[in-house]
Amino acid sequence: MSQGIRDWPIRALMLDLDGRTINEVSRAFAAHMGQTPEQLIGTSLDTILTAASRLYFLSALDPKLRQSLDCEQHTLYLKTPLGGLPFLTSAHPQHENQALLIFMPADQHLVLQQQLIQERDYTESLNRDLNQQQQQLIDQRNRQKELLEKLENTNHELLQTEKLAALGQLAAGIAHEINNPVGYIQSNLNSLDHYLTTLLAILTDARDEDIKQRLAAENFDFIKDDLVDLLNESQQGVQHITSIIQALTQFTRAPGNKQTCELHDQINTTLRVIHNELKNKAHIQRQFSQSPLRVRFDPAQLNQVMMNLLINAAQAIERFGEINIVSEIDGNYAKVTITDSGVGMDEHTLNHATEPFFTTKPEGEGTGLGLSLVCNMIRRHFGKLQIDSDVGQGTAVTLWLPLAQECDNDSEQH
Repeated sequence: MSQGIRDWPIRALMLDLDGRTINEVSRAFAAHMGQTPEQLIGTSLDTILTAASRLYFLSALDPKLRQSLDCEQHTLYLKTPLGGLPFLTSAHPQHENQALLIFMPADQHLVLQQQLIQERDYTESLNRDLNQQQQQLIDQRNRQKELLEKLENTNHELLQTEKLAALGQLAAGIAHEINNPVGYIQSNLNSLDHYLTTLLAILTDARDEDIKQRLAAENFDFIKDDLVDLLNESQQGVQHITSIIQALTQFTRAPGNKQTCELHDQINTTLRVIHNELKNKAHIQRQFSQSPLRVRFDPAQLNQVMMNLLINAAQAIERFGEINIVSEIDGNYAKVTITDSGVGMDEHTLNHATEPFFTTKPEGEGTGLGLSLVCNMIRRHFGKLQIDSDVGQGTAVTLWLPLAQECDNDSEQH
């Protein structure tokens, strides 16, 4: 094989890759280098390559040859008697970690062409790397954007929770202050009821003609009936104030742990608290399940869910309409459907209704967080929410809240 290389009419040499030692060389190659084959054999390839070509051989050709890969059309500069000249070099791996190198003189045009090809390949490789890095940056930016949105949503939710807790503290203080005068007003009304009953009985049974005439002149029968009515209305008013205070105290209780609570009681509590918001907008119809619906939910957050949904329903009604609240058992869930006779939503609004900060209200009148908070609260309690709406046909919001027994069973399994 070696003798065959020496007699080849082309410029070729056999190289030991470990030391880059020339083991054999063709006479044509030796003559081009101004030496004999004997002078080149045993020397290093490094001695006949320019410094740049030595580095290029080590970085581009040597690794591929050691992997038994062919290297075609690479430009190497050789130190010839005429100076450093370019050669198009093809290298082929051989047995025992050797390589066969074949050299062809290259004119400047071919050299530039080869360099352009190499630069193009290198540029394409860089572009691929840049595209990959750019995609990674885009992915990271998208992940950061999602995390920032989640953080912002969480901050807004915490802000709403803190506001609710502050409102609860304020309402508790107000309720305490109101309870004191309401208590003695109720006590005074009870005493007045007793005194009035006694006095009316005495006056009714009076036999003195002068007293009877004076009573008749003052329209005693009307006064008697009216006094009783006024007293009853006053007592009912005090009882109504007391029930509102109790409902407000329960409604504004700070969020805490999940509890087993009766769904109908929570809905009724919310309706009492937002009575003024609803009374001029809608007639409320309740169609509750005959049996109590006990769910596992944070009572304060359940009240907030119902308040948001009911106020949204009222705000969707332009003049005066109806809001129907239907409850029933649906498998392992307590199902509540709140239907309004409002303007309804188009497809675009319906698709984005639960997104944070999305609102159709004028600027300054809505944050776009109501339904988003509702969804988050229901999801945390393992419930489900569905919204159905058509323009001009109103909206139906359906909640599925896990029954308390089912929640207890799930907790035990986990």
